[in-house]
Amino acid sequence: MLTEFKDKSQVTIPKAVVNELGLSKGDLFEVLVDHGSVRLVPVVVYPKDKANELEALAAIAREERGAGSADVYDDVEDLIADLHKAV
Repeated sequence: MLTEFKDKSQVTIPKAVVNELGLSKGDLFEVLVDHGSVRLVPVVVYPKDKANELEALAAIAREERGAGSADVYDDVEDLIADLHKAV
């Protein structure tokens, strides 16, 4: 697919790519230069306090997994069924 570099350094992402990646107006991208090519990597930005909260939860999960106290599921359906029991 070809696209044109336009005024104000704008590039239109082809509709097929937008659809395939599920992109929406306002999405953010990390812009990388990779061996002479430009890569746009979709990103999600969290407020710092939310990111810290998620990291704390991940640390607890890693500790539980390491201690063998974390639940282990054979597949995602078992996990979802267990989550529904907790509600």
